[in-house]
Amino acid sequence: MKKLLITLAVMLTAAALIVVFCGPAAAKVTGVCSGCHTMHNSQGGDPMATGGPLATLLTNDCVGCHSSNDSSTTYALGTSTVPVVNFTGGAPLKYLAGGNFYWVADSGGNDDAKGHNVLGISGVDSLLFAPGGFSECGTTNCHKSLAEEQDSIQEFGSGCQGCHLRPAHHADDSATVIGAASPSIDGYYRFLSGHATGENRGVCGIEDSDWQANYNAGDHNEYLGFSGDKENASSIYAAFENLGHTMTAFCCGCHGSFHVEQSSGEWIRHPSDAVIQNTGEYADAFGANGTGTGTYNPLVPVARPSLTDWTTPSAGVTLGTDMVMCLSCHRPHGSPYDDLLRWDYGNMIAGGGDNTTGCFACHTKKDTGG
Repeated sequence: MKKLLITLAVMLTAAALIVVFCGPAAAKVTGVCSGCHTMHNSQGGDPMATGGPLATLLTNDCVGCHSSNDSSTTYALGTSTVPVVNFTGGAPLKYLAGGNFYWVADSGGNDDAKGHNVLGISGVDSLLFAPGGFSECGTTNCHKSLAEEQDSIQEFGSGCQGCHLRPAHHADDSATVIGAASPSIDGYYRFLSGHATGENRGVCGIEDSDWQANYNAGDHNEYLGFSGDKENASSIYAAFENLGHTMTAFCCGCHGSFHVEQSSGEWIRHPSDAVIQNTGEYADAFGANGTGTGTYNPLVPVARPSLTDWTTPSAGVTLGTDMVMCLSCHRPHGSPYDDLLRWDYGNMIAGGGDNTTGCFACHTKKDTGG
């Protein structure tokens, strides 16, 4: 049986995250237009826009709107709720599903290992190219660093828009599911659309209404995975085609050479989009205790084989079908731990007796000694 290996990327450059928005989240902007726009960038002779005139008549850019020194999760802008991804008021004790840029930001922790380096937040990473990146992406600066202005391909954005390619804050997000087969260009989950050939490439998921500012077993994001044949994922384009609208496909856009198929032998990389088995050391995963169904842990999210007809998140994990994915271990914006991990890998101790988080959420017997 082929073992499909995809390393969980050291830095999950969401630059290929193809997520189709599938959920009743409060992403559509409502309220007074002047909260975000200025017609002539002038009021009483003073400029309105921060840092100079901005496209689409905005008064601030992505980083400006999604940063805060008061709240580390969300804040109110008129009648809309804005998710905070860059907390400037110190190390956040609470953060959203994607984590926080604080630990990599020049104004915060300034540690390249703890987040994606993004224009307006941090300087260029000491590793100029994404680990596991495709060689063909290195010939221009479009994928060298999200912390640099990108001008090689106009339709590819810089910084935040290197991942959130088509921010459409006025898009109608009222539908429960926006399908992957023929999505609107405004319909992608978190505005994360693929680059490659452009349209019809994005990640599918159900988004929590407050981006997991609050969460529990039945209150969280849902992600799509693909456990099928990944044999032809030897290039960026093949990875998109085979992996479909999954979080892993998006991560492969920058870290695709970690997506390697292994036909035999010992594991040499941790797989992603790999089914969590209902046998052996995995039979007790997520507290299943041999029943085949465990309790969902938002701190160790899993991917589902299908989200068709889903309307709400599930509080369970079905062993034998649900999958470990890139975001099971990493936060795409940043975290307090090296490699954007969700936990302190350096202090994961086998036999410690806590098989609820980290590696031991799945590898329970590695912790209990069974």
